[in-house]
Amino acid sequence: MIPAQLMNPQPSNEPQQYKVFPLATGLFSGTLNPVKLEEALNSHARDGWSFVKSIHETKKVLGIFSREAHFLIFRR
Repeated sequence: MIPAQLMNPQPSNEPQQYKVFPLATGLFSGTLNPVKLEEALNSHARDGWSFVKSIHETKKVLGIFSREAHFLIFRR
């Protein structure tokens, strides 16, 4: 069961803050480094940020390579 205070948080006098953290893949490997992802999530959590969602983007580089980026969205 989820506690009621998490389901219906009390309004705060301070507005919520959002943070966008870009995490790119390697240019030639094209893979997201799970260690860097875990470090980013844990580091932001220690600073009081909660992970909200990730946005994925793929770009062509030099017309033949693909480079992916993940934008991690945090809130506190």
